[in-house]
Amino acid sequence: MSEQDLREEIVRIVEELYEARLITPTGGNVSVRLSDEEDAYLITPTRLHKGSLRPEDIVRVNGEGKPANRRQRPSVETKMHLAIYKAYPDIEAVIHSHAPYATALGLIEGRVLPISVDAVPFIEMRTVPFGLPGDETLIANVVKALEHAPAVLLQNHGLLTVGWTLRQAANRALALEEVIQILVTCRLLGGEPKTLPEETVELLRQTGAL
Repeated sequence: MSEQDLREEIVRIVEELYEARLITPTGGNVSVRLSDEEDAYLITPTRLHKGSLRPEDIVRVNGEGKPANRRQRPSVETKMHLAIYKAYPDIEAVIHSHAPYATALGLIEGRVLPISVDAVPFIEMRTVPFGLPGDETLIANVVKALEHAPAVLLQNHGLLTVGWTLRQAANRALALEEVIQILVTCRLLGGEPKTLPEETVELLRQTGAL
């Protein structure tokens, strides 16, 4: 996929997540690795309305987070995105969203139960303590947490998902938010949700669900 194609895909995915209320007008960030080039990435800009981005608004940065166009300002979370790419060469896309139900689960340090096929990839997901953008401890905690699941709950700050493609990272964010919403609804109804049999969970984990 060309750089222009990736810029257009970022805009489409951001708009989709914005309409799904996983990204707020100025909250959340999305990035991809430019696989055809060494140490080059695309990331959403800071302070621009996420619901009306254009392909030319997407910022190209190098491995140090410096923008190719000095007039552009990349996301304040750029440092965290780059640390993930450096730690995991197979990760091609990172999405930090402000998904409401996922954020709520992180606030109470809750966990995802294997209530469905979509839930299984996230049952080992970790919650990391709050840190300001660029905080070295936060970044180290996020990188470590990704050893356990393709998503991390950022306490007081939302959700982070990764993928081999931008579409996969977005699908994971959308699926996880729905799973958590179902869990919350079950508890609001006064019940404990039924979970999948252990052997089914193990089979799904081995086959790489989601």
